[in-house]
Parts: sequence; C-alpha cells; structure tokens
Amino acid sequence: MNSKRTVQVGDIFATPLPMNRYGAVKVMNIIDRSYLLGITSYIGEQIPTIESKGIHHILITESIADGLEKPLFEWVDGKLPKELSFIGNIPLTTDEIGVESNIYAGKGSKECGIDVYYKWREETDPQGFKLEMQKKIEESDAYARRNTISKPKKMMDDQVFWGIISLLDWSKEDEEAIIEAAVKELSTFTAWKIRHFEETVSYKLFLLDTEEHAKEMGEYHFSQQEQHFSPDLFLYARCAVVALGKEVFEDVLSNPSKMIKDTEFETLLSLSSEAYNLKMGKEFEYESGCSYETFSNKEGWSNTL
Repeated sequence: MNSKRTVQVGDIFATPLPMNRYGAVKVMNIIDRSYLLGITSYIGEQIPTIESKGIHHILITESIADGLEKPLFEWVDGKLPKELSFIGNIPLTTDEIGVESNIYAGKGSKECGIDVYYKWREETDPQGFKLEMQKKIEESDAYARRNTISKPKKMMDDQVFWGIISLLDWSKEDEEAIIEAAVKELSTFTAWKIRHFEETVSYKLFLLDTEEHAKEMGEYHFSQQEQHFSPDLFLYARCAVVALGKEVFEDVLSNPSKMIKDTEFETLLSLSSEAYNLKMGKEFEYESGCSYETFSNKEGWSNTL
C-alpha cells in the first residue's frame, strides 16, 4: 500500500498488473499535483525490490506520434493511488534529469504501469493478447453506448410524419405492398427531409423501448424469470405500434398495458431507405441521434440495466 506521505523525484512504486503480476513506475518530475512517471521495464510475479534489475530501466515502446521507439514517460494528475507500493528511491541519472513528455494519462490510477504488461503479453502470447484487447474494446464500446445520453437530431414535422404513415395500405397482404404508397410519397421530399423522417421513426421507437412495454408484447414478452424474450421481436413489435398511426402510438406510449400483442411490422425500418434509394438512386446511410435498438432507452430499462 502507498503509505508514503510526501512523494519525491526518484521514488519507485510497485504497481499491480493483471494475471497476478507487478510492474514499477519511477517519479521523474513533480509540478504542483501532477507527476511525470517513467514506466519501468520490470514485470514479475513478485513485488519488486530496489535491487530488482528491471526497475533501473525505463520501458522502451513505439511512439504513437512518430513511430520511433522511445522511453515511456507520462503525466498523471492527483494523489498517487493507494494500490501503489513505495519500494525506495533511485536518484535520477544524468540522462533522466530534465526529461519531457507530452503524454497525459489522466488521473493517477492503479493501472498507471499497465504498458509493461501490454508489451509482455504481446511478446509472449500475441494471439491471446489480440483477443484480450478486442474484448476490452467491445466492453468499452458497450459501456459507452449504455452511458451515452440519447438526444434526437432534427425531426420531421409531426403532422407531416403521421400523414406519410397514414398512407400504409393495410388492405394489402404483402408488407412491401403495404408501404409502397408511403415510400413513393416520402421520395418526393428532399434527401434531408427523408433523414428527418428516419430520425422521427427512430425517436418514436426509442420512446416505446421500455421494460413496461416489453412486458406487454404478447407471447414472447419480457420477464426477469423467463429467457424467451427477443430484443429483435420487441423492436418489430414497436414498429407495428408506430405503423398503426398516431392515435395507437400515443395510446400505447402512455398506457403500456395497451401494447399491441403478438404483432410485428419490421418493414417499417426500410421505409426511409427505400424512399431515399428511389429518389437518389443510391444506398441510404444515416445514423440517428436516438437508437431504436432494444435497451437503448436507459430510463425505460432503469430497473434492468
């Protein structure tokens, strides 16, 4: 544990690493409450001592800026974390005095020496390291999606939107035939208006993305005990609600118990792209401000996520 009250230049701290290993960092400079740390090349299963060979050498890594191999120094802010263990002081060498770095690693954390672990893993198990990094990226992306505040971009005028939806022809049996008139009408709008329509569809589906609505969708409803719930089917069920028009949508939105049962209309999701293709002759590419994918509405699933 970091029991040292006053941190000084030259202090060496052991850092915990994954897979029950340890690294070490050296304090190279101190400005106010910021510390320039040198990441040493030590990595081992034992906490290093002041005599351990690796702590006397700074880790050499490839610089992101210019691709050259250089000693790794980085700035961290705030108090050094309690997980770091003070093991001694090694005065700076002539070459280390006055070293500079433009790498900022944020607030000091127990992972401030992680780079030596990454290099060791890459050298000893490149395939395993690649999979490990891929998993971390996926977890990071998933966390970002869960914690991103969704906000719609510019949407179509509500009256115009519902006017297009009202053109869905429920006398037809084929889903493509059902949306044909709406596609043709939407294709008469500008490309930006088609994007605004897509944004409106996405936002209305987003609003219906709640646990209470999912519990009322019919046979494959959401339940904490059952495993038969399908996020995709719930999306298609929400599509059916929007496709049935303004009155149905507003009624179901305010009264989840009135959620349409065992009914889907996935084809609603293709209405914008077909209209855009008809107008522009090319593929529709657009990312809405609010995702319509199930579980995107964090507030709607606050008891589950």
